[in-house]
Amino acid sequence: MTTKKSDPQPLEGVKVIELTHLIAGPYCGQLLAEEGAQVIKVEPPEGELSRHREPMRHSSQGSISGYFGALNRGKKSLALDLKNAQGVELLHGLLASTDVLVTNMRAGALARLGIHPDELHARYPRLIIACISGFGIKDAGEYADRAGLAMVAEAMSGTTGLTRDHNGNPVWCGFAMGDILAGMSTHAAILLALRNQERYGKGRILDMSLVECALPMVSVALARDQSASAELKAFAGSNDFHGVPYGAFPAVDGYVNIGVNRDDFWKRLCNAMDQPELGDDPRYAAYAERAKRQHEVFDITEAFTKKHTRAEIEAKLGAVDVPVAGILSMEEVIQDEYMRKRGAFRTVDDGIGGTMTLPADPSRFEPAPGTSRVPVLGEHREEVLRSKLGLNAEQIAKLVQAGAFGKVKPMAAVAH
Repeated sequence: MTTKKSDPQPLEGVKVIELTHLIAGPYCGQLLAEEGAQVIKVEPPEGELSRHREPMRHSSQGSISGYFGALNRGKKSLALDLKNAQGVELLHGLLASTDVLVTNMRAGALARLGIHPDELHARYPRLIIACISGFGIKDAGEYADRAGLAMVAEAMSGTTGLTRDHNGNPVWCGFAMGDILAGMSTHAAILLALRNQERYGKGRILDMSLVECALPMVSVALARDQSASAELKAFAGSNDFHGVPYGAFPAVDGYVNIGVNRDDFWKRLCNAMDQPELGDDPRYAAYAERAKRQHEVFDITEAFTKKHTRAEIEAKLGAVDVPVAGILSMEEVIQDEYMRKRGAFRTVDDGIGGTMTLPADPSRFEPAPGTSRVPVLGEHREEVLRSKLGLNAEQIAKLVQAGAFGKVKPMAAVAH
């Protein structure tokens, strides 16, 4: 059931400062904004890193990175130079009345700026400080200030080791899964901390590492590995007991995913392939036997899929209730009839006169008003400083000259 536009937003009244870049932090902040929180994105004077990532969208009104546009709608942008004393002072002024700070800067960088989480927690005991980093800021030993990308976390958590081709070779998943997992996990942690803050008036430091946020993805694999006999492990195959055949197979017009994780599914697949005798063949009827001969099974399955289009394979396997789906391109995802019927997308104003089609909140809460637009760098300076800190035009002008928002560009010489 969807909420009505007149319904109050779940996080209405919650004030958030977002000091983030790239994916994990911005995604977390975007979730909070769409749920009604007021999110002020504090960026460096040149803009956060992803504002400049290709591919770029250009118009007569300016340029915007698709990367940035995907993760920052609904926020207010304030550019501050945090290496400038006045810039840091403005940040502290905002934090004094803020409920949540989200950051994915490294602990060392935060310390150099004088805003280490421990210092902030002591100064603002009610503040929830959500820190997303590659390896965590406490008890991380030699990893504490090490660079951490999503793919590094995926490797260390074992998720990449589970993403394998039919020959068992590890393959990177192709997108920043670790970042999105960390953003979602931090979002959930913030909601819990807000509940605690509401009840007891206390904040806390949320120390979220990309590696640990990815670990739940391998929970079943960890349990299976500890439960399987050495004999079973020896032929578990390329997908660690999920099933055989299981994974991507070529079609005439692309690829399909087929999931045979039960023996009765194998019999049904054999019927769909017009080879019903293989369903009862003792070499293949049971999972353990198929796993021992998985390359034979892959060859049998592939010989079938190569003869048909994705739609034909979906129809044949769907008719016998075997899990299957065509592997879609990004263009196909946007045009997919199921997605359209579900209302899975929303149209976002890119801030330079164009639009993007991006995922909607699957919870079906109506997005908060004003969250369908990507902010231009620093466009909310006046609004934020006037409404949050009560500054007037003269005071803001002095801060400009002091470099709080970045270096002041010299005025062009006047010709005489």
